[in-house]
Amino acid sequence: MNKLSFVLQGRKFTLSPLTLADLRKLEPALLGLEGRAEHGFTSMLSLVPVIHASLVKLHPEIVLEELEEMLDLSSFAELLDRVLEVSGLTRRSSEASKLRSYEAAAGESQPAAE
Repeated sequence: MNKLSFVLQGRKFTLSPLTLADLRKLEPALLGLEGRAEHGFTSMLSLVPVIHASLVKLHPEIVLEELEEMLDLSSFAELLDRVLEVSGLTRRSSEASKLRSYEAAAGESQPAAE
């Protein structure tokens, strides 16, 4: 099981991967994740439970409201990326760039359908 540690406001925490059960509960917040930046702070706040779900597994004392108080815009974005990474929902940037390089070098084997 993959875990990732980080320090937030001088306290060390460890994120755990989200399970399928977690994803089912968090699905409404995760749908349209890429478009969230367009909708501002309200949409960001709807994603804090995603971070909390990963964090609370090993730190059950952290309540959602406390996490909201600890996060700023920078740490929010970084932690959300880390939760998605540790859960296998995104590729690490180096892996993604390797894949893009390979796809660009290979090109399409057939023209796109019209």
